[in-house]
Amino acid sequence: MPPWIEFLQPTAFQVTLLWSALALLALMILLRQPSTLVLSTSETGRLEISRHALHRLVEACCEQLKGVASARATISRRRGKFETVIRLKIRPNAKLDAIQGYLTQEVGDIYRENLGIDAVGRIEIKVVGITPEATGF
Repeated sequence: MPPWIEFLQPTAFQVTLLWSALALLALMILLRQPSTLVLSTSETGRLEISRHALHRLVEACCEQLKGVASARATISRRRGKFETVIRLKIRPNAKLDAIQGYLTQEVGDIYRENLGIDAVGRIEIKVVGITPEATGF
């Protein structure tokens, strides 16, 4: 047999590795979170919100605070509850304890009152940077 044909014949290790990779890919596709969340369903239709819109809703709530320069939200569903991680860039004069208390309350209210979601899990707030005060004329 020519050497190039022998090269195309996979070994048992290569076949096992290929099948393992395909199984892992299939598992990741099956376990990924849906792109939209169904908020309510009735006989006339249903109401959905996209994951991106949900992230932006929480980020907009955070950015309304005076001491917050920017926010990034990540929302995941674990054990039937929505867990939220908010990464903030704050200004030097920000009061962290007040920001944490306010955002925990407001994000919980957004889930319960605006979206009708009662399964609110942990809300973690992480400060990842400090932005200088904006100077203007």
